[in-house]
Amino acid sequence: MLGRAFHDDPAWRWIVPDPRRRRTLLPWLFRMGFEILEAELWTTAGPVLGASRWLPPGPPQVHVGAMLRAAVATPLRAREATARFLSYGRAVEALRVRAAPWPHWYLAGIGVEPEEQRRGIGGALLGPGIESADAAGIPCALVTNTEANISFYEKHGFAVVREEETPSGGPRAWALVRPYPPANRAASSDPPVASPAL
Repeated sequence: MLGRAFHDDPAWRWIVPDPRRRRTLLPWLFRMGFEILEAELWTTAGPVLGASRWLPPGPPQVHVGAMLRAAVATPLRAREATARFLSYGRAVEALRVRAAPWPHWYLAGIGVEPEEQRRGIGGALLGPGIESADAAGIPCALVTNTEANISFYEKHGFAVVREEETPSGGPRAWALVRPYPPANRAASSDPPVASPAL
């Protein structure tokens, strides 16, 4: 599902320009990311039509065995895209740290089946991370490479704090932060479709 959701994302088009390779490589890269890094994963109830991945504040919890397996397998699977993939990851993390240098919940990814987009699923999947950040009295942050997404995030209280290439010569990126206390405490009207993934 995430591979389909991100197939036309500017960052992934830059990392893996060939659409056929991107179609087969993205699901594997997302799976590796799930195995390497501990995060809260939320999906739609029932069929998985969307998912969000939130990292809590503090140092990320890394599964060393999975990271070592990925270090060996990624160059074999991604081939010439490996260097772009790694430099992009480093640039996004650096942008995140510059944009939000204090404890925060981080939206590490959110995706919805293309044919299910603009039906409130994405807004509902933002809810768990926003609620966790509000309960802890801290901000939440994210990075997007799709300018059209900015208005969606702004509707949920985020604001652009930085804009730059990721990495130099790579796709444009916008870092957004939802401050605490939030500027707008109005309740979301999105349907409650998010549930913790097991």
